[in-house]
Amino acid sequence: MTRKIIDVPYSISEADPNWTASAATTAASGDGVTEAKLGEYLCPVGLTVVILPLSTLAAYLKDNEAAPAELTDGTPVRIVHVDSAGAIVFDRIKTVYAGIKDFADANKLKRFQGRFAIEQREKLIFYVIPATGVSLNPAASRFEITGRRVSKLLSI
Repeated sequence: MTRKIIDVPYSISEADPNWTASAATTAASGDGVTEAKLGEYLCPVGLTVVILPLSTLAAYLKDNEAAPAELTDGTPVRIVHVDSAGAIVFDRIKTVYAGIKDFADANKLKRFQGRFAIEQREKLIFYVIPATGVSLNPAASRFEITGRRVSKLLSI
């Protein structure tokens, strides 16, 4: 008996149970060169997340300073896709914060270049390069990546 496939819209965000936010970096620790990890999404067993060329990325990134503020528009952002063994890494998006910070206007959202699938036990890791003297606070930041969720129905 063949199992049926479920294919529905899906979003990966900071609220996803499979997202692990990184610890905040120390205040004033940014050097404008070193990447800070916002966090990582681990695709659970039995699920595939498909990112299409029309899939989008939006984010609101905050620092960890005494008076918390939004990161600057020129802050570099990179999302990588890591295979289940941790051996193969693909850059999926390299951009600056200005290109991903508008959640409201769909025409301004950053789109992925091509189609790819995040299979079980594979990861998406979100990196940011804070400016010199600036930190990153993953717990105060938010983001959303749109895609499709594909899984199989249980059969009897």
